Amino acid sequence: MTIKTFFAGVAVLALLFLNGCSARATPVMEETGVLELPYTVQSLAWHPDGRLLAVGYFMRDVVEVWDVHTKKPVFSVPSKRWVGNHSGQDLLFSPDGKYLIVQDYQDVKHGELKVPESIDEAAEIAARNDKDRYVLARVWDVVQRREVAQIKGPGTRRIGATSRAMCVLANGSTLAVLRATGVAVYGLPSGALESELDLAHPFNDRPQVGRSYETMSCNPLRDEVSLGALQFFRDAEKFGLTNWTGATAIVIADLERNAIKKVLFSATPLNGVAYSADGSKLVSFGMSPIRVWDAKRDFAALGEIENPPQLDWVRAQRTPIDVLHPPADAPRGNSGDLTAVPASDVMVGVASDFHFWDATQRRIVATVRSPRDVSRLAVHKPSAILAAAVINRVLFYRIDAAALQRATKGE
Repeated sequence: MTIKTFFAGVAVLALLFLNGCSARATPVMEETGVLELPYTVQSLAWHPDGRLLAVGYFMRDVVEVWDVHTKKPVFSVPSKRWVGNHSGQDLLFSPDGKYLIVQDYQDVKHGELKVPESIDEAAEIAARNDKDRYVLARVWDVVQRREVAQIKGPGTRRIGATSRAMCVLANGSTLAVLRATGVAVYGLPSGALESELDLAHPFNDRPQVGRSYETMSCNPLRDEVSLGALQFFRDAEKFGLTNWTGATAIVIADLERNAIKKVLFSATPLNGVAYSADGSKLVSFGMSPIRVWDAKRDFAALGEIENPPQLDWVRAQRTPIDVLHPPADAPRGNSGDLTAVPASDVMVGVASDFHFWDATQRRIVATVRSPRDVSRLAVHKPSAILAAAVINRVLFYRIDAAALQRATKGE
């Protein structure tokens, strides 16, 4: 064996370790296709049939629906972004596939939208108290390709700024919309307001600590949402945490009872929260470590998962690093955003590469190479097809359930 052949073999083995599989193992995920798009992608939503994909674009006031089989656009929806929102509209399909709900932000009473400079301005206060002034989202009939209802609500400086602000509740007939400091529930497809829950002061013993929220996740089994709040900064010490460390509150709201169910805390900054596929666990993710909570037993803490090593640190090493079993002193990176893998207790996300987190075993069980600049993920549940937005392309991957199950068993 020559030295060149020896080192080639070492490189192959290193790559196999980095991908969390053996030479004979089936990869847990393989790329199956690509969709080329005209603009940079910022938001994605699968239609239940797995053929249509709704796409929101960076700094564009339009959402397009594409046929992923023919690779052609089917129809487009005009949608006005909030003035400060460059991240693309939030969007989703109703569970029955009949309707597409697209985030919007238009002042229907005063024409051109003007955003107050301060939350204390008279104009801001008036907008906040007017529940019919702003269109927050529009409901479109997918077959007829026309608007059938508008979701309206009060305006504040933060409404419309959140790109993960809507979800259909477990009952399938109501839409929860995050309004910065509260959640409103609307009927579908009518768009009629059914209830509101003010969450500005969720801490019974410290009502002076007002919060606003940036992310929301719906429990797939019951009418419950979990909200990721803005970081505490100087208020953290009031809850036994260290100021200016990025400590964050997580508020769980029972929308059937219209009441706060639980308040949790993360000592590190969060990207968001997400439920496992069966709704039994809640995962908070962002800076290391990821935290897992028991959503069936009053959100008791189940444990933590360390994030993968920082990409710059991995690249600086002279020998390949097994990211599933890195050195204890390896600096940890950010988890990215996590999405539930269907029919499993596994979450998938991008932190330099695609990683699969097992919420039961509380460890990363598999890693797959990913392209650079992945900005958003969306999983089609029936087919386990993962869509990954990469600048102006969407890459499609098929998750192999059997291979993933072997990976969770350590095989």
